[in-house]
Amino acid sequence: MKRLFLWFLSGLMPFSFASAAEPRQQEISGRIETAGGLPIERARVTVDKPPQRVFSRARGEFSVRCDAPCEISVEQPRFQSQAVTLSQVPSAPLRIVLLPKQEIFEELDVTASRGDGASFAPLSVASTVVEVAEKAASPSTLTEIVEGVAGVAENGQGGLFQVFSIRGVSRHRVLTLVEGMPITSERRAGVSTSFIDPTLIGSVDVLRGPASTYYGSGALGGVVQVFPRTFQGWSVETGYRGFGAERYLQFGNGAATSDGGSWSMAVAHRRSEDDEIADGTRVNSHYQQTSAVLQYAWTARGLDWSFLAIPSLGEDIGKPNTDLPERVTEYPREEHLLMRLEMASEAGWTVAAHLHPNSLKTEVLEVGESLSTVDNESLELGASWVQSWSIAGPKGGAQGRLGVDYFARQGVEASEAERDLVSGRSSGTSTLDGRQQEAAAFGSVRWSWGAATWQSGVRFTWQEQANRGFENSEDGAWSAFVGVAQPLANGFELVANLGTGLRFATLSERFFTGTTGRGQVVGNPLLDPERGVNTDLGLRWFGERTFFSAQVFRLDIDDYIERIDLDDGRRTFVNLGSGTIDGLEIEGFHQLADHWTLSWAGHMLSGEDDAGLPLADVPADRLQLGVDYRHNDWRVRAQYQLRSSKDDPGSGELPLEAAHLLNASLRYRLTDGLALTLRGRNLLDETYRTSADDKVTVAPGRTWGLSVEWAP
Repeated sequence: MKRLFLWFLSGLMPFSFASAAEPRQQEISGRIETAGGLPIERARVTVDKPPQRVFSRARGEFSVRCDAPCEISVEQPRFQSQAVTLSQVPSAPLRIVLLPKQEIFEELDVTASRGDGASFAPLSVASTVVEVAEKAASPSTLTEIVEGVAGVAENGQGGLFQVFSIRGVSRHRVLTLVEGMPITSERRAGVSTSFIDPTLIGSVDVLRGPASTYYGSGALGGVVQVFPRTFQGWSVETGYRGFGAERYLQFGNGAATSDGGSWSMAVAHRRSEDDEIADGTRVNSHYQQTSAVLQYAWTARGLDWSFLAIPSLGEDIGKPNTDLPERVTEYPREEHLLMRLEMASEAGWTVAAHLHPNSLKTEVLEVGESLSTVDNESLELGASWVQSWSIAGPKGGAQGRLGVDYFARQGVEASEAERDLVSGRSSGTSTLDGRQQEAAAFGSVRWSWGAATWQSGVRFTWQEQANRGFENSEDGAWSAFVGVAQPLANGFELVANLGTGLRFATLSERFFTGTTGRGQVVGNPLLDPERGVNTDLGLRWFGERTFFSAQVFRLDIDDYIERIDLDDGRRTFVNLGSGTIDGLEIEGFHQLADHWTLSWAGHMLSGEDDAGLPLADVPADRLQLGVDYRHNDWRVRAQYQLRSSKDDPGSGELPLEAAHLLNASLRYRLTDGLALTLRGRNLLDETYRTSADDKVTVAPGRTWGLSVEWAP
């Protein structure tokens, strides 16, 4: 027995020594990011010893086991692959930097990495970041900035206040934000955010599809969010555009502070006169506008603080439409003051508050008959609290947000004074004296399961509206979202989502009765909220020199609010029942050579109500091709757009003819900090209308512009 026991021990000894000699596996953590410090999620991390594969989480973090020496390989479709060989286990977390295959790939990650409370947008939803400086033709309005993005088109009448549509949805069904602040308006045509000069805007995020779960009421068709430009050092820019003899001047400056914060401030003034459009008709397109942006960021008491202020004054704004010369609409004065204060902690919570007093004066002249003056004013207030959280897991972990927000409009007033030009008699009425408040609670979560990233969320929104002489109106509604982004082989990625949208009727749609730039309107206090369900499926490909994306979608809307004509010539709003919009979007680019880039974007849309009649605001199909050349001090850009004809106009619309549009720019850097840019718009001198609206005029013909920039 003793001999048998010794024999058994001797048999175990080789295994014991072998085990002691084996290197012990140790945990290695790290972070994957861009050269600019942006986290890269869904990067595949592969280790050779022991064989394993994980994916980086939303903050770019990962953890693996390693038998040093070992090799760690990192791959992500948008970035160049990277391999790291470790001779020993590092004592500190690894920092692995990936370089983008193309510059735009790094920009695609910027949207989800923004620090504002409205970020965390679903990865599966189609979105585009528009850099204002990248436009071939110098934009004068927000609509000119976003026009050309797949699924986005001009809508309504032209001029400074022209609005846009996203996937065939426009007016108050598209939510406009400025650094997280919702912008509303009593204009029945929808919200115009052109009170901020384009030279003061850094970029614009365009999210296409219902996003009420993440952004609240009004995001039925999509979200457009404006981010002001941040200046670092002095910047001076002046320019001239032929149509309307438009000229502008902008001054800006900014710097870092000694305590680790920063400041930036700029002011811009723009002025335009009346001019003739392509068919020789003189249009009422004059205006002058002054706006400014002030930003300040600092750290105090362990919190990160930021402050933003945007004052704006518009004067003598004309409205170009086909009512001229019998009917002339002017906006003598438009005032805005946006202020936002935010504080964020390392614990993951963010608190923000904002206010926005604004006013608009409208004058409508019925030549030889009457002059109506409508004064609108309101004070908008908002606040939000958001708590972010994350948990690590073997399959990638999860990140989420919980929050509440509140938005109110106080002192919403519309008073009208009318003077009969024949008899000289005057009268006055107050058609809108109301208020509105909206509160919401929401939650969303993003989690990884292998290479796939799932995201879902839910929101409950409550709203109350009141107007003097009417009973208070209360509404409440749920919205929800679920989506997935699944990387496939060879750089392909499949995305899909299902979401609901929500829009409550505005105060004006329910209670305003009076004169507008389009005619007499009668409010309808019995309007129900609009609700939409969107299904979306897309395929993206990230190649070495090419990016391509195609998205198909279907939007079903119930209780669609539409403007209709009454027998007496006035207009009102009703719930039409339901409608459906189907569409296809494509966008992408290809690096032709070292200095040449080809880009494309386009859409095909169709929409009809439950009676088979065409829906309004659905634009004509279009395809845009762009060429960009950059080398040394030169930059050349050209954008060609084919707009198809539209022979199925909706209510308040007319058929559209096809058009071929060409914009181009040539930029040359004279010296360090000094650049000269020549721009041309509608270079083929096409005679066309920007939208199917029955009151929109023909667009300007061939127009040239020149600008000078100095940024030492």
